[in-house]
Amino acid sequence: MRRMIFIFLVVVGILALGVRFFVNERLTSENPPGLEIQFVEHGSISQLRTSDSPLAQIQTMVDRVSEAAMKEQWSAASRSVQQLDDAWQALSPQSSLETEKEIESTIQNLYYNVWARDQQSVLTTAQQLTVLLSRLAS
Repeated sequence: MRRMIFIFLVVVGILALGVRFFVNERLTSENPPGLEIQFVEHGSISQLRTSDSPLAQIQTMVDRVSEAAMKEQWSAASRSVQQLDDAWQALSPQSSLETEKEIESTIQNLYYNVWARDQQSVLTTAQQLTVLLSRLAS
C-alpha cells in the first residue's frame, strides 16, 4: 500500500513538472528573440519620399517588396525586386562607388531572400537597402 502511494506521488510530481515545462516552453516560443520587426526611419529618406527623385522611387519599390513579404505574396515581391533592380540599373552610372556596389549586392540578396520566401530576411535586407540609399542621398 505504501509503495503504491509513493509511486502515485512520484507520477503526480513528474506530471506537475512536465506541465510546468510545457507551459514555460510555449510562452517563450511565442516571441522568439531576434524575430521582432524593427521599423527604422531615417530623416533623409522621408525627405526623398516627398520628392520625385529617382532615389525616392527606388525607396518606394523597396517598400513594396517589404509589404509583399509581410503579406506573403511572394510573386508580387519577386516582381517588385525585378522592378527595383531595373530601376537601379537605369539610375546607376557604371562607376565603381563602394556604396553603389553594396546596393547592387543588397538587391541580389533581396532576390535570394524573396526566392527563399524568408520574410524576416527580406525585411532585414530591405532595411539595409534603405540605409544604403539614405547614405547615397546624403
